[in-house]
This record gives sequence, structure tokens and C-alpha cells, in this order.
Amino acid sequence: MMDTLPGTLPSFLHFAQGLAAEAGRLITGYFRRTSARRKSDGTLVTEADERANQLIADAIRSAWPDHAILSEEGDTTYDPAVEYTWVIDPLDGTTNFARGFPIWGVSIGLLRVGSPVVAVVDFPLLGESYWASAGGGAFCNGEALQTDQTARIDNQQIFTQCTRTRRRLNIRSPLKARMLGSAAYHLLTMARGSSLVAVESTPKVWDLAGALLVAQEAGGLVEGLDGSPLFPLPPEALDYAAISRPVLAAANRGVLEEFRASISPIEG
Repeated sequence: MMDTLPGTLPSFLHFAQGLAAEAGRLITGYFRRTSARRKSDGTLVTEADERANQLIADAIRSAWPDHAILSEEGDTTYDPAVEYTWVIDPLDGTTNFARGFPIWGVSIGLLRVGSPVVAVVDFPLLGESYWASAGGGAFCNGEALQTDQTARIDNQQIFTQCTRTRRRLNIRSPLKARMLGSAAYHLLTMARGSSLVAVESTPKVWDLAGALLVAQEAGGLVEGLDGSPLFPLPPEALDYAAISRPVLAAANRGVLEEFRASISPIEG
């Protein structure tokens, strides 16, 4: 697979795979051994988030000093003047992690001129490592992923959603709802065929940069809830800590449009 990828993407992908695995091992050592505190935005953070973020950022700066870093636990402002930007969520699913629930992972994405070109999302306790590169396909533990282009919505299929989705949107779909506590994992379940749809009300760019590329390279569609594209990022120096985008992802166009038609906002 590596030899077929364009340009320098194989070296970036190999680097990100090793780094995600190393960060996952570090975080696993803290599992059920650390406490969480609330950040100013009300979300949780642990020492594991911070230590993993530092490990990943230090490695990127050492290997690629001319690249920028955009991170939930670090610099949250995008610099459009830099060609390559690494987007890090050192611990996606922090609430799960803090409460001893095993669905959490390390997400590392690489943007080129604002668009994802490499992604690695690693879930250590599940034994699942996902990766993708632009034009190179999507994989989980070395097995190629491909969404079902003929799948249809029915009451024996699943969609995933975040907690805020349930509070903000009415969804009148026969699909069975699941909440797994990780925005990245929600998109990845769609990419691997366990669910048909993922809907997220308030994800940030670091929730999406890795899993979105995996989902797209697997044949899925990932759009704003209103149908707008999520990438490339606009060529402006924006603070993405304050920016979230409702997201709808689906296995194919028919499923996406049918599910979108089932959504309406909750009034009040």
C-alpha cells in the first residue's frame, strides 16, 4: 500500500502511525489511574490528554519543523500561510476515558493547504487502528474499508449520534440510535460498515480531520448538516476552539439525503 501513495504521503503516514501508537501506549498507562478536571468550555481534560499532546507535538516539531500544529490541547489557531498543518486530538473520548469506558482514541490528521491528506486514528483498548491517505484508500488493522454503496435505510440498521444531537435535533428515522462517546469513532463505525449514518451537532476540527478522511476514502460522504463542505479550511487565521460545525456522514448519497430529510431542529 505504501508504495502506491502519491508524493511524500507514505512518509507522513508511517510517521503518524508510529506516533499514534506511541501516544496510545502512554495514555493506556493512565487508564483508570488518573482524574479529570473541567476546562473553561466545560469539557473534561486529564493528565493523559496533556502528556499525549506534548509527546505528539514534540515529535512533529522535531521531524517537520516547518509544519504547523492545530490541537485541542495546544494551539487552536489555524495558520493558512503554512502548507502543512497537523491536527491533533490526543484523546478523543475524554469523558469515556475518565469514566473507565474503553472507547477512546488518538487522532492525528495532516492538512495540506487546509484539506486532509493523511489520517491515523488509533483506539488502543479496542485493538483498532484506522488510517487513510488522499487517494490511497482507507484501512483498519490493514484491512481495506469500503462502505456499502447499495445500502438502504431500515429499522435493522444503526446510526450514531452525540449527546448534543439528541438535545438539539428531532430525528425521525427508522435507524436505531447509538451514542458511543467519541465523534471520531462515530464516523469510523460508518466507514467500516457497522452503521449507516453518523450525525454530530458540535464537533471541532480536531474531532473530524482524521476520521473524515478515513470515512471519505472508504467511500462514505461527510458533509455539513446543511450540505456544505467541511474542508478545505478557509484561508484565514481563525481560532478553532470557538468554531464547531454540525456534521452528517453516511455510507452513500441515497442514505445521506434520506436521513437529512428526517432531521428538524428542536424548538426552544
